Amino acid sequence: MASAAQLTPRRLQSPVDLADDALREIFLHLDSPADLARASTVCAHFRRVIADHVFLRRYHALHPPPLIGILANGFIPAQPPHPSAAAARAFAHAHAPDFSFSFLPSPHRWRRRDSRDGRFLLSGVPEGRGYNRGDLVWITDLAVCDPLNRRYLLLPPIPVDLTASVHQPDIVDFEPVLSPAAEDDKGSSFRVICLAQCATKLVLFVFSSGVGQWHAVTFDGWSALITGPGNPASASGSELSQRYYVRRCFYWLMHRRDKLLVLNTSGMEFSTIELPQDHPGGEIAVVDAGDGQLGLVSLRDNIVHDIVHLSYTILRNDGEIANQWQSEEVIPLPVKHRYDIVGVAGGYLLLQGIPEGMSMIHLPKDPNIKCFSLEVKTLQLEWFCQTSCSILHAELYAGHPPFLSPPSI
Repeated sequence: MASAAQLTPRRLQSPVDLADDALREIFLHLDSPADLARASTVCAHFRRVIADHVFLRRYHALHPPPLIGILANGFIPAQPPHPSAAAARAFAHAHAPDFSFSFLPSPHRWRRRDSRDGRFLLSGVPEGRGYNRGDLVWITDLAVCDPLNRRYLLLPPIPVDLTASVHQPDIVDFEPVLSPAAEDDKGSSFRVICLAQCATKLVLFVFSSGVGQWHAVTFDGWSALITGPGNPASASGSELSQRYYVRRCFYWLMHRRDKLLVLNTSGMEFSTIELPQDHPGGEIAVVDAGDGQLGLVSLRDNIVHDIVHLSYTILRNDGEIANQWQSEEVIPLPVKHRYDIVGVAGGYLLLQGIPEGMSMIHLPKDPNIKCFSLEVKTLQLEWFCQTSCSILHAELYAGHPPFLSPPSI
């Protein structure tokens, strides 16, 4: 005799469900947000399918947002003929983000610390206090903001029982960063990580928006890493600089160790990677080399021969050269400029070009500073924009048009 489960009819997809599935697959293969926007205006049915949050998450995973501008002294958009110029222009004409964060309580006391997936992490000077160096060593006030939709979340302070794991006078650096949610989280979840670097200890304080709580993770190998045999003697100050993010991992340059410190956010686990043996020091950027591989872009200059170029190296993880750096390309840069790496976002590495002989302290009235972008996938170098001010402590803004950006908080 058939069981009750066997006699229960299985629910079949309706013609409407099947049609929606087909539409989603078609829309996912539209590379241009402009094409998707036009499709959404065809009819209410198309618009409903495209506006669905599940569809938008899938679309964002397949089509990461392009780099459209720099947030420094105001917003500096990509300018023609750069491929992102049209998106930047459409973005500016739409409901532009509030990058002053005027929707926050006491907005004047907040400063940007990090950004990712349309969200910004800000730290605040405690009410009733002026700015001082100590506010950078231990931060109590943090907020995550969505400037496009003008939403924010004030984070609770780190509990006292967790902060007791570090002796605050021993902290040499305290760095808050914005991390994606855990892979099994959905919707608008996110995490905030505070990296407390002490002389002999490295501790993470992790806030998960899904549960609304902090927890702590200690890197047990930190002391051995910075003081073990073969390592240079410790010096005062932070061991870490130049943070980058690639495929759910954070990378910090250990500038006195010729290593990268890696934090895998999937399991909150630390590891290290040796830099290439011919690494000359100076500025580097960690990038996604595709096919699950890591890329390293180094800025190199030869003053004697008047040569400036980018060196591109990939950490191979296949075949006989697994876990070895292999030089791939040398990309020459326009001469008569001194370059700084601004950052990496939206598939691009951005460079700031300062004309030779120009002082960063005493800039002329119109310094004519040029920015160039390197598309990591094609290694194509292009003019990005021109600005009359130097770009210091900037955030790169990669974003989709507002109609493709539902509230993230």
